[in-house]
Amino acid sequence: MSLAFLSVDAAADRGGVHPVAKSAIERAQRDIGATFEERDGWLVPVAIPGEEDHLGAVGIADVSHLTKLELRPAGEPITGDGIVWYPISARRALVLCAPPLGPSVRERVGERFSIDVTSAYSVIAIVGPEADTVLRRMTHIDHFPSGGEIAHVQGHVLQRGGGYWVICAQELGHYVWEVAVDRASALGGGAVGVDALAGGTK
Repeated sequence: MSLAFLSVDAAADRGGVHPVAKSAIERAQRDIGATFEERDGWLVPVAIPGEEDHLGAVGIADVSHLTKLELRPAGEPITGDGIVWYPISARRALVLCAPPLGPSVRERVGERFSIDVTSAYSVIAIVGPEADTVLRRMTHIDHFPSGGEIAHVQGHVLQRGGGYWVICAQELGHYVWEVAVDRASALGGGAVGVDALAGGTK
């Protein structure tokens, strides 16, 4: 059973109004000149000035548009290309994937109770040679995936390829983003758009 009305996918044009979801970090990205595109119902920051130079050290990207489903109970893992399974506890798990994979993942959830929490969480990617350094300057979490204190607030860290995803409540997203960008800038890095990332975040 799922609460589909919470899903961004359920939004539809009505009376000339075209709903588009925005990340909690959108304003900060506009302030630094980000270019946005509408993708799968979200306004996504696809490019940011200076991102090529930033990636040589460490890039910070907002991938909050990823589909996120919370399953209760966690049950058997849902796996596959482009699907990230994160068991929060024996009773709860998060499944993250690129938006185009969302419908097939929901089908695979089957009868398990699920909530679309896409808009409830911000997801910040930390990538590049100095990704470890930035993360270590934000948290004492030393094994992944795991939850705990990140920049003095509660969140989760998942290891993704050569970098990390930091997941936090959307109302804390802007703050955690600013901390991550600040730590990255000290190393010659900074904000990047999603199109600068390798892998399935589009």
